[in-house]
Amino acid sequence: MKRADSNKTSGRLKKILRLSSFLLLTLTLLMQSCGNGSSSSDDDSDQIRGRIDEYNAEISRLTQEVNELHQTLNARGEGTGRNDEVPVTVSKLEPSVFADFFRVSATVEAVSSATISPETSGHIRRLYVEKGEPVTRGQVVARLSTDVVEGQIEEIKTSLQLAETVYQRQKRLWDKGIGSEIQYLEVKNQAERLRNNLETMQLQKEMAVMKAPFDGFVDEHYISEGELAMPGTPVMEIISLKELYINADVSESYLPHVSEGRDVVLRFPAYPDVEMTVPVHRVGHVINPENRSFRLQLRIPNDNDRFKPNMMANISVQAAEIHEAIVIPSMLIGYDTQGHYVYLADESPAGNWIARKAYIERGKDGEGITQVTGGLEAGNMLIRQGHRNVTSGEAIRIESYE
Repeated sequence: MKRADSNKTSGRLKKILRLSSFLLLTLTLLMQSCGNGSSSSDDDSDQIRGRIDEYNAEISRLTQEVNELHQTLNARGEGTGRNDEVPVTVSKLEPSVFADFFRVSATVEAVSSATISPETSGHIRRLYVEKGEPVTRGQVVARLSTDVVEGQIEEIKTSLQLAETVYQRQKRLWDKGIGSEIQYLEVKNQAERLRNNLETMQLQKEMAVMKAPFDGFVDEHYISEGELAMPGTPVMEIISLKELYINADVSESYLPHVSEGRDVVLRFPAYPDVEMTVPVHRVGHVINPENRSFRLQLRIPNDNDRFKPNMMANISVQAAEIHEAIVIPSMLIGYDTQGHYVYLADESPAGNWIARKAYIERGKDGEGITQVTGGLEAGNMLIRQGHRNVTSGEAIRIESYE
């Protein structure tokens, strides 16, 4: 009698599977017909959409029946004609703490970056460093032509030498009470004026020399030797990669969750293996009225100059913490016409293990994890490795527990 029931169940399962395949084929043909624009009117299109909805409902019902029949056969220890049990690993669900994160895109900026320009006008006499070369703080990187200034300095020096001689002689006479006070003061004033002029011209000569403000690299040249440069004219760009800013514009709705010193998670799409926990360096004090956002800034060291300015980065900020939550890896969640689902391992009355498709209510997503608000409970055995290789009602073999 048991054998007859089993054959009857197997026959019913085959019939449902054939009908399900037929419905799927019919649905596919209908959707292709719609896509090719074969309908001649809106009424025809509405009728086709209605039939598609009917077929979808029928497929869902038949899928449920197939799953139940699989479970019935496995409960009897007979399976569905597949002798091999699928190896899987499972973990027992336990309530845990769920950290709710939000993520924002960011860009990288060098902390130390300077555009070198002269303080006075003149032609570029020489550029001492090429693009890409390292420089040290105070190193001369470029110089203007100073021929005119040097000529003026020599001229002032000659005049000053004469003025100093006249002043010393006039001073000796004045000390002896010889000569008028006006003559003495005029000579003294002339010498002082020339000394001041000499200092001014020497400072102007020094302004023709451009130096590196910090240790770094020459990133770009903007002008060539022999060209005229004026104050404010960019000559070269010097950059240091030892420290970097990570800048992000964050929606004002997240303002309560961000503060200086709070730890966030930093990642770089170009380096998937890199993940850092970094404190917030600065939070902007003004909301941008154009996009209703504020500036969030991190500051990080850059060992081996690995990261570059203008690289893309992602910042994850924890917005909430939920206790006693059911949390599972996001990658284990599948989706079909009935909703989101995962696979659980259930022990049958016969003592063997079978896979069961469990539909869930999906909550918030975190860093690679998802909170489940319905459909699962503590104690469920969640299939982890091998979840893509099983179907509901299929016999499984538990290899290990995680």
